[in-house]
Amino acid sequence: MYSEKLIKEVKECYPDYEKIHQLADEGSVWLGRYLDDSCSGGIPLDTVLTALTLKELQAKARLAKRKVNCYRMWCDEDPRK
Repeated sequence: MYSEKLIKEVKECYPDYEKIHQLADEGSVWLGRYLDDSCSGGIPLDTVLTALTLKELQAKARLAKRKVNCYRMWCDEDPRK
């Protein structure tokens, strides 16, 4: 099982992704794969170019950073260790 802290962070970073919530709740090793795949790549260029305010862009950057940190947290709790 994963820590409550990791599960909470996963659900906050991916609020509309029920599959990730399920994997986190079940303690599935596949959670790491989903987190890794979804956090790479940063912010799409179109998002940067169409942002209306710096605040909007910074919010997206903060979420992207949280997703990377989620994956790092998962690495620390990888059940295969």
